[in-house]
Amino acid sequence: MRVTSWVLPKRSHMSTTLDPEIAALWQKVEQHDKEIAEIRGSLNRLNKIVRANIRQAVWQSIALFISLCMAIVGGLAHQTSVLNNRFEQIEKRWKESDEKLAESSELAERNLKTLLDRSEKDRIAASDDLKQEVRARRK
Repeated sequence: MRVTSWVLPKRSHMSTTLDPEIAALWQKVEQHDKEIAEIRGSLNRLNKIVRANIRQAVWQSIALFISLCMAIVGGLAHQTSVLNNRFEQIEKRWKESDEKLAESSELAERNLKTLLDRSEKDRIAASDDLKQEVRARRK
């Protein structure tokens, strides 16, 4: 089977019978045409392989990008959830602290009122005792 280049038209070998050197050169040219055709075929196969690899690399890059975005979004969602829980705990502690402070304030107010009432009673009792003593001395 003879392979010729698709670029070069078929050559006529009429003159090859006249000169054996020209016939040898024509054989070399045909051999080179055959080699060029084989090289072009190999090059076309390699181009197809390269295009397929590039296409695969692009899809892998897209998949990697999507995976990274999903990981980032998932991480942010988790961190947001953790922060929300932490803020809820802080708010709960503040509320508990406010309630305890209010209870302590009420208790301190009651104790102070009780202390003032006792002090008033003691002052009144001391005043009454002093009055009785002064009356007792006057008599």
